[in-house]
Amino acid sequence: MSTRRRRVLVQLDNLELGGAQINAVQLSAAVAEHGYDSLVIGPADTLPAGPSVLDVSADYGVTARTYERPASLFAHARVLSRLARGAHLVHAFSTSERAAYWGPALLGRRGLVRTIYEMSFDPRTHPSIPLVIGTGYLRDELAGRPGGTTLVSPPVDTSRDAPGSTDRAAFRRELGLADDAVVLTIVSRLTEEMKARGVEDAIHAVERLGDPRVHLVVAGTGDAAARLRAVADGVNLRLGRTAVLFVGPLADPRPAYDGADVVLGMGSSAARGLAFGKPLVVLGERGWSAVFREPYVDAIFRNSFWSPREVADGAGLLAGHLRTLAADAAERHRLGTAARAFAEANFGLPAMAERLAGVYDEALRTASSRRWLRDLGTERRILAAKLGGGSGALEWKQRDTEAVGAREPEPATTEGAVR
Repeated sequence: MSTRRRRVLVQLDNLELGGAQINAVQLSAAVAEHGYDSLVIGPADTLPAGPSVLDVSADYGVTARTYERPASLFAHARVLSRLARGAHLVHAFSTSERAAYWGPALLGRRGLVRTIYEMSFDPRTHPSIPLVIGTGYLRDELAGRPGGTTLVSPPVDTSRDAPGSTDRAAFRRELGLADDAVVLTIVSRLTEEMKARGVEDAIHAVERLGDPRVHLVVAGTGDAAARLRAVADGVNLRLGRTAVLFVGPLADPRPAYDGADVVLGMGSSAARGLAFGKPLVVLGERGWSAVFREPYVDAIFRNSFWSPREVADGAGLLAGHLRTLAADAAERHRLGTAARAFAEANFGLPAMAERLAGVYDEALRTASSRRWLRDLGTERRILAAKLGGGSGALEWKQRDTEAVGAREPEPATTEGAVR
């Protein structure tokens, strides 16, 4: 462990229990082994009524604080500057690093790092700052950036997220699930953006299966929660049993993963499912789904357990995957064993923290007024786009759907048709 301690201000956009926010806390805890002490901050107006990032931070021993977020960019910059007193660098685990650029990192007086765990690159990112991304395809597409691009896969704490780390039987008993139940679990933010389509398809897939052993457990909350619960109520009524259960947000979702027979999800939630040694069905945002198994493993991982592919009958495609898994306990065991081995090898928290510490080292080494001034061109283009009344060249660069489809890991060939 390094004896020279450095302090990092980690800026979050919100304090909800999202995968990226949990990843930020986990990495903040783990980089302490490399000499970095972190303060995690997030806007007070994003603090949910229930469990939040503050609970996760307390669990990991990371200091976290809320702040009142001003409306204007430069007022926000001043607030971040006050919070960054004593810090050596700022990590914008955020949709924008602009407030940090104009505040605590002004004229290169502190190192500045940005993480993008979204599925597309924001061209408003200052080109001279070190960038952390979570997907293999973005690493390849951004090769040659002046500030450098480092792949730090959304980490999983494989020492805590492990088979048998919770009382699996107790979790299932509390939900009234029979010993022979086949439990499908989704742990996710229940938001209309990206997430809701996969959850809704899963609800309808359970109805199509018509297997009385199969139950779907959904953990999480968000703006789509009420609508999805209503969809589930309809399915339960038609099936004449409680096949779909919503358990709300969980500060510690490990029992939900550990209690599952199959995990469904995308991004970091999918990765955690693998760490628990569970068969994984990856959910895209527009109806696509695939079982995480050879020969598709590398392609699915490169896409960070996600796809934009649109499928006309996503519920039918998903039902096909689930029917096979529900019927074959031996296959579930085989896939689960392979899942755990893959997680340990590819996104364990210690390895990802070491990689992030290297990015921090580089940010401290290269921060300078010259590099800061070099990025003023980006600020001028942002201002010009705003004055022009549109985003123009600064629109988010969405991945080309056809190009993505050409490298999709598993075609939708069972019951769904690609549009």
